[in-house]
Amino acid sequence: MINPRILKGQALSFFAFFIVFTSHAQIELIKERFHRSDELMVAAHRAAHRFHPENSLEAIQEAIRLGVDIVELDIRVSKDGVPLIMHDQTVNRTTTGNGEVESLEWEYLKSLNLKYEGIPSSSKIPTLKEALLVCRGKILVDMDLKTNQVGVVLEVVKELNMEEDLIFFDSDWKVLAVIKDSIPEALLMPRAYKPKDIKKLVKQLKPKIVHIDPSFYNSKTIALAEKYELRIWINSLGTLDSELDESKDKEKAEAWIRKGANIVQTDLPAFWVGINSKASSLAAY
Repeated sequence: MINPRILKGQALSFFAFFIVFTSHAQIELIKERFHRSDELMVAAHRAAHRFHPENSLEAIQEAIRLGVDIVELDIRVSKDGVPLIMHDQTVNRTTTGNGEVESLEWEYLKSLNLKYEGIPSSSKIPTLKEALLVCRGKILVDMDLKTNQVGVVLEVVKELNMEEDLIFFDSDWKVLAVIKDSIPEALLMPRAYKPKDIKKLVKQLKPKIVHIDPSFYNSKTIALAEKYELRIWINSLGTLDSELDESKDKEKAEAWIRKGANIVQTDLPAFWVGINSKASSLAAY
């Protein structure tokens, strides 16, 4: 007769394996869509922060729950070298503290509470490691680098073996070149400031994705990006998100995507997840 305790242990081991396998399968499916299709993918700006503090662990978990493909996180480093998640140069707006992030030590930063709509919450500033552990196996991460201390950031990435689960974004192409030297397989997302930049950034960095701006979101830009088989990232932040939040006009959103972009960064992740994922496949070539 089999010992019930053994059976229980085996069941728990299987359940743990199933959870790990399911999470791994989730990120692999997202990466497969990223690399093998032109389907619309949604990126949650500063995570899903409509009901949680921006860049908080709770907002990251909400983005995962919503079925978002990519979560955008802002990376800074404390005075004593701890990579953490914070958008602003100072902690004044988003926390109960004051001061510039990179002039403050982690001991002080970790004592602060994040604010939600200006009111202190129970959420804390996440370290980069804490945030990536929540994301691992479940969602791609857009690493919006707001620090020049790239070395300590990459140490965390390598420690967690997440080199292929991240998109590195920086407006400075030289920073991305440093990352490429350290992690040759890294997904880089340089920002183009005009259509002609696309050819240059492909030559310098060989990225899989390019960040464009609405000011030159046109057929010429899309044709150049498609020539080099690039994913095309654009922001719906600001005016467009505000209009869509009020109107809930899915046809307007789909028409905007039909122009050619296939990754949208938004403050309305739930709305955009609801848009037909095939919308970008209708783009004119």
